[in-house]
Amino acid sequence: EIHIVLTRQVVPRLKALAEFIWSNFPFAQRVCLMGMEPVGLGWENRSNVWIDPSDYQKELKDSVEFLVARGARVSIYNEQLCLLDRSLWRYACKSISGWKRIYLDECGLCSHTGECGGFFASAKRLHGRNVHALRNPS
Repeated sequence: EIHIVLTRQVVPRLKALAEFIWSNFPFAQRVCLMGMEPVGLGWENRSNVWIDPSDYQKELKDSVEFLVARGARVSIYNEQLCLLDRSLWRYACKSISGWKRIYLDECGLCSHTGECGGFFASAKRLHGRNVHALRNPS
């Protein structure tokens, strides 16, 4: 597996990185695109490395579509369904360990918490600005 953490420095180069991976590592079993956990040096350097997930949906979608079109297996880790482009939901995995996973107050009325990966407990301090409850049509 190749794991790529989605940071401010990586996101603008994500499609080029996907192309590089496909060209040079076509044998990779899976490419995992991972939301950042805001702890340790990530927290200390958040002003330099954090990027709101709402700000990289186009780059994420373009990169996933590029890899999938070539037969690569792709997973998205550490991201919340309400922040992902709906076309990416099928790649989203509930990857945060249960002891580290929380749901924010905004998630209380969400009808998709069963499928959603939730948040790192550390994300109470730093998370996407567009977190919201998803509701099934009535």
